[in-house]
Amino acid sequence: MSGELTAGDADRDAVAEILRTALGEGRLELTEVDERLARVYAARTYAELEPLVADLPATLPWQRAAVRTDDEKPLVITAGWSSEKRTGAWRVPSRIVAEAAMSDVKLDFREVSTALPRIDLEIKGGMGSVVLVLPEGWSVDTDQLRSAWGTVKNRHRAEARPGRPTILVTGSIGMGTFKTRGAHFYE
Repeated sequence: MSGELTAGDADRDAVAEILRTALGEGRLELTEVDERLARVYAARTYAELEPLVADLPATLPWQRAAVRTDDEKPLVITAGWSSEKRTGAWRVPSRIVAEAAMSDVKLDFREVSTALPRIDLEIKGGMGSVVLVLPEGWSVDTDQLRSAWGTVKNRHRAEARPGRPTILVTGSIGMGTFKTRGAHFYE
């Protein structure tokens, strides 16, 4: 995860510049900038730097590569008459479409390494279910998921920890079930 990586001088300088810009825009007071700058130059990891500018409108240099692009094609997983799953260390794109027509789609993120801050998951449900298996610190937002006949069981509503993504779920579950499970469920 990017938050656990060691920060360099250029990373600290970039965060310091964001703070100076915020001061110039009137977003922060001089005393608050001074306090944050002391923490910036004492920081050793990205996880220590990120909270210092989390309340400011800025993208950190190491997060820019993780920002999703609309040009990227979504991963489409279709479960017609047989179940489909992604497990192990698989590449997670910024957008996934899960079509659970008559069978189930299982997305296991336990061995995934991603720097994406957000993953968009569109559900096109029929009679199948969609199951997400998540490592600690990940978050799932199901507020935009419709379920006329289906069931939504989300155990990962808490805010994502720094350096961990939020999965934004949209679409409709149909007559199936959408559920999230923690990594400990399968151990």
